Amino acid sequence: MTVYIDTCVLPRARLETARVYRELFGPSLGFELTMMFDLPDFEENLTRNLDLFRSGPLMFHEPVWGVEHSAPRGSAAWEEGMYHLRLTKKFAGLLKPSSMVFHLNNGVIPPGRKEIMLQTALQNLEDMREMFSGVQILVENTGIRKDGTQLLDQQEFTDLCRSEHFPVLIDVGHACANRWNLPRLIRDLKGQIGGFHLHNNDGAHDLHNRLRDGVLDLAALLPCIVHDAPDAALVIEYTRPMYHGDPVIRDVEYLRQLLSREGEEQ
Repeated sequence: MTVYIDTCVLPRARLETARVYRELFGPSLGFELTMMFDLPDFEENLTRNLDLFRSGPLMFHEPVWGVEHSAPRGSAAWEEGMYHLRLTKKFAGLLKPSSMVFHLNNGVIPPGRKEIMLQTALQNLEDMREMFSGVQILVENTGIRKDGTQLLDQQEFTDLCRSEHFPVLIDVGHACANRWNLPRLIRDLKGQIGGFHLHNNDGAHDLHNRLRDGVLDLAALLPCIVHDAPDAALVIEYTRPMYHGDPVIRDVEYLRQLLSREGEEQ
């Protein structure tokens, strides 16, 4: 299985700082490139570092800031999202990512709006598939119950992805914060899982802590991942630049050690 680092951990819009990981781990390491066109110098910085992201496995994370797929077509929020997505498409053409992560929603779900928000997001998902033809779109389990942003619970997410045959990315941190049954989720979506976001938390908040800093036992979960999704990307997804450098390096090494141990036991 390939280990990826999400670029959210880098100092903002300083993508060149990812070269430390490429120099240390070589082309076997992947990157999940999160688009941040809300930052004024992001596009220019990405253009300067295209060679870095062409030099190993690459997936995209669609823009989160400025994109809301539950916003109806023609609304101001939809127009803003299209601005970010058009820029993302430009770089997808230049970098050819294997996949891209998709959020059904990012915002709070007002009372009585759940169904219409879901239907709007699904329509926008179809538009995304056409817009990014050739890139596998992975639907992520997003939202946190405590924040009021969880659009779908575990059974609803599972049923939707199975009925529509969606390729999925399982965010283990989101699932942990929402008290989902992760082994069951992985088992139920076996054959559709293209990746995992790996981070930890306190079981209630989306903290994006390091792999061993929280209530989730990744070492205990990994056998389920390897058994039921052996070809999935394993993305270390930290959002705080304080983890850039040695903390990320140690966690890549730890994850690879777990994978090696799991391979020996099979």
